[in-house]
Amino acid sequence: MERGVPEEEGGGWRAVHRRLIFFGLVVLFVVQTGLTWTSSTRVAEGRGTLDEAARRGRQVYQEFNCTACHQFYGLGGYMGPDLTNVTRAEGKGPAYAKGIILHGTKRMPALGVSAAQADDLVAYLDAWAASGTYPVRAVNLTPWGTYREMHTTDDR
Repeated sequence: MERGVPEEEGGGWRAVHRRLIFFGLVVLFVVQTGLTWTSSTRVAEGRGTLDEAARRGRQVYQEFNCTACHQFYGLGGYMGPDLTNVTRAEGKGPAYAKGIILHGTKRMPALGVSAAQADDLVAYLDAWAASGTYPVRAVNLTPWGTYREMHTTDDR
């Protein structure tokens, strides 16, 4: 046997076997990605849509950089509370959210928004509340690991 030349025993099969495994994993990845980005990202009718007031509210939310302090679905700042379901949570609601937006609290300053801007922000927050529940208490998963639906234990 010459130096640097591999033995013929199984050397070729190992390379073929590794290639088959690699390409098999690539195919599985592509299939998983396709399922995730097609059927798993469908939104129920009426969810995930913003009316004109909610669009204006989104603009106000962005202009005042509310994400610096607040979160949706646990993503965003950590100084203020998560706003995912603030307009539909027990003991809160649209009037509660509007009051805090207009007048502030001990930790949140009054931002000086108009009543119309506050209404638009509440419409935006209500659109988020319609998108799902956070934190998730129970889930109905698809076979590929995405959510079919999410709800709290109180929603059952």
